[in-house]
Amino acid sequence: MGETRPIDHRQADRPKDAVLHLRRWILAGIVYPALVLCQLPDAAEAVPLAYVTNAGSGSVSVINTATNTVATTIAVGLTPEQIAITPNGLFAYVSNSGSNTVSVIATFNNTVTATVPVGSGPVGVAITPNGAFAYVTNSGSNTVSVIDTATKAVVGLPISVGSGPAGVAITPNGAFLYVANFGSTSVSVIDSASQAVVGLPFSVGSGPAGVAITPN
Repeated sequence: MGETRPIDHRQADRPKDAVLHLRRWILAGIVYPALVLCQLPDAAEAVPLAYVTNAGSGSVSVINTATNTVATTIAVGLTPEQIAITPNGLFAYVSNSGSNTVSVIATFNNTVTATVPVGSGPVGVAITPNGAFAYVTNSGSNTVSVIDTATKAVVGLPISVGSGPAGVAITPNGAFLYVANFGSTSVSVIDSASQAVVGLPFSVGSGPAGVAITPN
């Protein structure tokens, strides 16, 4: 991947350049390295696994956490960024920023079962607590795509949010999504029932990227 330079967060103070900086960091493979743990639900196949996106190699490494060894490596799209696993542990959703797609991995055999086209520069991905939908932030389109996990296809129109959406998190009850808009120093709130933004985005600090919600 070449030499990696430290990120200067002061660059985010220039809103017009913020999305460009985000895309550069993504392409350099130094933004949003993802590692997700998965315990397969079937007791006979209960292998504790960790899934790691390799942004510079276009792949996902699968680690057996019982032995701390790489079990396999799965080819996905270009510049895979974030990854989320369905609550039942059966599928992993990977945002491929360089391919404008999401790869769906079946965890029981670690193969890609679907490739879903989304918006430009997908980064964040989160799955509803009931496992019905996956939400993907499109940093280059300023939108959020909604994937029906039953059909592995995008449903409805993309949801417009702020500039350069990055991280996304869903409340434990599945009612609302919080989207960090890297390029507009704001957070958008989406009502999952109406698939629409609630009110106006509210301002936060410069270059918001990650977001997490308390269990309550």
